Amino acid sequence: MKEASVTTGGRDSAASHQSPGKDLKCIFLPESVAIIGASASPEKIGHQILKNTIELGYTGQIYPIHPTLSSVCGLKAYPSILDVPGRVDLVVIAVPAQHVIPIFEQCAQKGVKGAAVITSGFAEVGNVTDEHRLKEIADRHNISLLGPNIFGVVYAPSKLNASFGPKDILPGRIAFITQSGALGIAMMGQTEMEKIGLAAVVSLGNKADIEEKEVIEYFNDDPNVDTILVYLEGLKSGRKFMTTEIRKPVVILKVGRSKRGSKAAASHTGSLAGSDKIYDAAFKQLGILRADSFTEAFGWSRALSLPKPKGEELVIITNGGGIGVRTTDECETVGLKLLDDPSWLEAKYRKTMPDFGSTRNPIDITGQTGAYGYQEATKISLAEDKVHGVIVLYCETVVTDPMDIANVVKTEYESSKRSKPVVVAMVGGTRSRDAIAFLNEHHIPAFSSVTEAVSSLKALYHWQSFGERTREEPSIAPVPAEALEIIEQVKSKGRNFVLEHEARRILELCGVASPRWHFAKNVHDAITHADGLYPLAMKIASPDIIHKTEVGGVALHIQDKTELTFKFNHMLKTVASKAPGARIEGINLVKMVTGIECIAGLSQDPQFGPAVMFGLGGVFVEMLKDVSFRIVPFGEQEAGRLLADIKGQEILNGFRGIEADKASLVKTLCAIQALALHVKEIDINPLIVNKDGSFAADARIII
Repeated sequence: MKEASVTTGGRDSAASHQSPGKDLKCIFLPESVAIIGASASPEKIGHQILKNTIELGYTGQIYPIHPTLSSVCGLKAYPSILDVPGRVDLVVIAVPAQHVIPIFEQCAQKGVKGAAVITSGFAEVGNVTDEHRLKEIADRHNISLLGPNIFGVVYAPSKLNASFGPKDILPGRIAFITQSGALGIAMMGQTEMEKIGLAAVVSLGNKADIEEKEVIEYFNDDPNVDTILVYLEGLKSGRKFMTTEIRKPVVILKVGRSKRGSKAAASHTGSLAGSDKIYDAAFKQLGILRADSFTEAFGWSRALSLPKPKGEELVIITNGGGIGVRTTDECETVGLKLLDDPSWLEAKYRKTMPDFGSTRNPIDITGQTGAYGYQEATKISLAEDKVHGVIVLYCETVVTDPMDIANVVKTEYESSKRSKPVVVAMVGGTRSRDAIAFLNEHHIPAFSSVTEAVSSLKALYHWQSFGERTREEPSIAPVPAEALEIIEQVKSKGRNFVLEHEARRILELCGVASPRWHFAKNVHDAITHADGLYPLAMKIASPDIIHKTEVGGVALHIQDKTELTFKFNHMLKTVASKAPGARIEGINLVKMVTGIECIAGLSQDPQFGPAVMFGLGGVFVEMLKDVSFRIVPFGEQEAGRLLADIKGQEILNGFRGIEADKASLVKTLCAIQALALHVKEIDINPLIVNKDGSFAADARIII
């Protein structure tokens, strides 16, 4: 099985979803825009869109389309798109749903290559037929289609505001992509209030044609965009999204973390999956940062436009000891490192503060030095190669105007030619709020909370770590013929699950190691093959018994031939009495191994397809749920990152002398992928790992 086979119905079909002839340039850099549904009535959406387009200063041709009016908002109007004399690059359609299809056909006839369909009343209310019709027209005529059910599109570099959101936006370098119209409009207003600059706002709505992938990849090559922020409720195709090329920082706020609506599954792997954990896996594999709130998302997005740090050593500059200690705690919590060289710090920073100040980092210049102390300390921090990033803190005082602090930080930062990352946190009243807005307006991330400031700087380091990854081209070995034969034999018997000995053999053939084992048909067979297996476990094999322990079908720590003979016969009698009529095919004999109990498996996600899971196993796995996932296919490096995802990863790193062969775990996780197209679920619990390797002590496979 080649890698391409794994993605059938996923990557292969996703690639054809978007026509190669489409170009989003006609949406963001149109030379002409037609607003179909333009109105002279201020309460109409078409009026708001036309007014915004005019008032933001768009300099291209604007064509209002209205069936009866000769002019709208002072511009000549046309009865239909076909009556416009010139070329139209972008149409914005804001008419009742029943008129959209014929109007869109006219746009295609006109040769339009970009469209934003504002109108609702399509798939979101069950009108799937018309939405599919829009998509079909768009594909046939190579029209890049946004929507339907959107509030519009904004692109600051071309002064285009073809939306019914706020009129004004502060130009910046963040592209904001939103699935929600209402939240998108609200966030546009908030960014203007907080002086957060935007390069673009893109409303996706129902995503009949253009989805997140196309917009992200367009902005990859846009010199006006540094960071891409996405508000996401759900994807239309997870497999398609996994093909997205990420070349700039992408921050996603994905809502819907609850398990409500997740389907029941027959194994640990399936029940522990849940759509949100799979989304987490997808974002990590692609190198996307996931935020937990809009505040965090916009904070990270601002910081991600900062220069990449050239090392880990940070300096905190503060006028108050308390806020400095609080920030130190926060840095330690998220894993940011403070420069710790007392003699060097004393030599460099003592001159910036009175005698009772502290140079121990946080650099406490005290409240008496004012703007001068901040200026000198910031200048030193930006000039010295030993310092790789700066956190400036300010607690508002009567004697110092926070705007003065903001000005000196801005001056020094710009004088250094933005040589290293700087974030600011100011705690105080309205004066501090104004100073924060001033810094944000000048593209220096500033916050009213030290938590937000530290979190944003951590995001910058996190993104940098993504960029340091070695690119992998994962491949998956074909499933051996013998393994496929076992699966087919099970199907021919009318079963949708394999027995333990069958599962063990299938996994071994695919490269997943087991402890030494034997499948015994009778007690003589068991005794003959038990040498080298002691101490061993015995487990009944029956297609009619799911919970073996409940019927006496499990015996552990069998030490010798005498004990084996007695317990083998006793197990058969006990099972026969507790599960009368159950078909007994034999008994599994498995050498008992010791080590760290883990769990691994594979499940099928409706959005992303096959996904491999890993976590700490044992009896507490369903309670602790310390597991993580990766979408198939992935390589050994990604498998290593999967191991590092779990909260209990230190146990695998030699906790209290316990040794774990992590390389064998990586190989096991990669090997499981081979069965992705052939089985529904795999559940290896426990997967025992020790210094000698990792071993599937028990396994279930559902086909």
